[in-house]
Amino acid sequence: MNERYFGKIVKIEDMYTVVTNRGVSSGVKEGNKFIVVGIGDIIVDPDTGEELERLEIVRGRVVATHIQEKISTLKSCDYERVGGKREITKHSSSKLNSISALFGPQDTVTESIIPGEDRLKELVGICEGDVLIKA
Repeated sequence: MNERYFGKIVKIEDMYTVVTNRGVSSGVKEGNKFIVVGIGDIIVDPDTGEELERLEIVRGRVVATHIQEKISTLKSCDYERVGGKREITKHSSSKLNSISALFGPQDTVTESIIPGEDRLKELVGICEGDVLIKA
């Protein structure tokens, strides 16, 4: 395996949880973070024809949650915000008061923000054989 890569994904539990072929004997500790990448095609420089390197396709970031001697369970640790929205409403004031007498009717703008919620991100396109890079 390339020195840049720490280990491989050997089992996919679900879209958030995977198992790697590295454990205590490889120095993995609970809380260690990794980037999971798929190895893509060799990228070639169109001008020189030189093979540059293989494309790394980022699947997501994971954290070690359970470590055994030779394997570790890793769980997605990236979150995304979903369901939030921003609403702006505009109200015209047609009441005659000292301000509207001088400048005409005034508009009132109300803005409300509904924050949504944070949701754990899936490991997109995860495959057995994908590799880990220490984060």
